[in-house]
Amino acid sequence: MNAAPTGASAPASTGVWAWRGAALLLDLDGTLVDSSAAIERHTLAWAARLGLDGDAVVAASHGRRDVEVVRLVAPDADVAREVEWLHRISCDDTEGVVAVPGAADLLDGLDPRAWTVVTSAAREVALARLTAAGLPVPARFVCAEDVERGKPDPEGFLAGARLLGVDPRRCLVLEDSAAGVAAGRGAGATVLAVGPDDVPGAHHGVADLRPVVARAVDRRVEVVVTTRATGAFGGAAEGALDDGLPEFVA
Repeated sequence: MNAAPTGASAPASTGVWAWRGAALLLDLDGTLVDSSAAIERHTLAWAARLGLDGDAVVAASHGRRDVEVVRLVAPDADVAREVEWLHRISCDDTEGVVAVPGAADLLDGLDPRAWTVVTSAAREVALARLTAAGLPVPARFVCAEDVERGKPDPEGFLAGARLLGVDPRRCLVLEDSAAGVAAGRGAGATVLAVGPDDVPGAHHGVADLRPVVARAVDRRVEVVVTTRATGAFGGAAEGALDDGLPEFVA
């Protein structure tokens, strides 16, 4: 077999991955909305305010609630005061917050009773970001104020399933962070990672939401992902998930 030319990559194969179950539990930041520029801007400003290493704080904050970030990187700080500071800047500054490609189409194809948001952001912050991105706001969703333990604890996703009146094992979680994927798996759900990087523990992954199509089938939700699959999620293998129970076909 001849080696590929230097600098060339083998062509990725087109694969189909499908899931069928009761409902979708959707992370917000990095999954439905691209708020990375705003979050990094706010986090760096807060780190500078406390004289902390900005890059280290940004790395520690991914997928976590503000209260947990403050406790983790600034244990001697006034937690309530610092959380309020982060809250206000996050509400007031939504410059650059946009919908993840494909998010609007995905939500447009879903029954409002078959999905909700489970986010580490505070409710007011989540509302500001959904509005800035032009996405619909679910009637009820799970935010930082609604849980005692944030991701990677599964509490939030279990609460989201209860809101929708469904078994979490029949839910598909969409997440972009390692903490969120761990939380979804801990809740017993199937997890689809969203973002450019492979996330350990996810059942499958996509760079954004454009390849993801959802529709109602026999009073259930069917999700089909058509994507050029590479990396840890496999090549062109087709995966079929029936009622949230994975059956992968190589």
